[in-house]
Amino acid sequence: MIIILPAIDLQEGKVVRLRRGDFSGGVVYSEDPISVAREWQRQGAEWLHLVDLDGAMTGEYKNLKLIGEISKVVSCAIEMGGGIRTREGIQEGLAQGASRIILGTRAAQDPKFLKNIIKEFGKRIAVAVDVQNEKVVTDGWTKATEIAVLDFVTGLESLGVELAVVTDVNKDGMLAGPNLDLMEKVLKKVKMEVIASGGVSSLADLRQLNSLAERYPNLQGSIVGKALYEKKFSLKEAIDCAY
Repeated sequence: MIIILPAIDLQEGKVVRLRRGDFSGGVVYSEDPISVAREWQRQGAEWLHLVDLDGAMTGEYKNLKLIGEISKVVSCAIEMGGGIRTREGIQEGLAQGASRIILGTRAAQDPKFLKNIIKEFGKRIAVAVDVQNEKVVTDGWTKATEIAVLDFVTGLESLGVELAVVTDVNKDGMLAGPNLDLMEKVLKKVKMEVIASGGVSSLADLRQLNSLAERYPNLQGSIVGKALYEKKFSLKEAIDCAY
């Protein structure tokens, strides 16, 4: 069984979904993120996956107050990411009610910083492994690197990271199914826990991820976004399917 984490991507205070991380083509699904969070909780969410898209682009919190407001009205756990690149930023996010902070760009650029952060915050830190053509991308998916994904996740594990959120950027927001080959390569390579992200379009996709988790118990969950907002299935159906 895997945990289903509904995504709430925030841009200028609204709930949006992008296609392959293209910031210019976001579709607004709600202007009331708090009501969206309440609805996902009503349907049984254990976790919410919140992303500050404005922060991911600029490296500065833009929707922190809103994320704090969401944390006050739901009882499910929150993981948050997007523009968090300092120790102070991590502390702010945790103070706003997040249970887990996802580091992306800074984690890829500064292993020494990441090692120290893991020592201090432990399980409250996850790392975003954002992948395009099996290479890591950073800065809100706008900058390509030459870092091979399998080398990156191996390095993360050696630094003490216990959870990676692996996203195939080419799949994200496309409703074309997850990159199961990529997920399996990562799951084979490391023992740390992994959350899959990008491309889930149907309950059949979730069944495939569940099947993968039976073979690789370190696959802990799947983030689901656009499929929920496009009403391909309900969150309750997704959770029931994952069990």
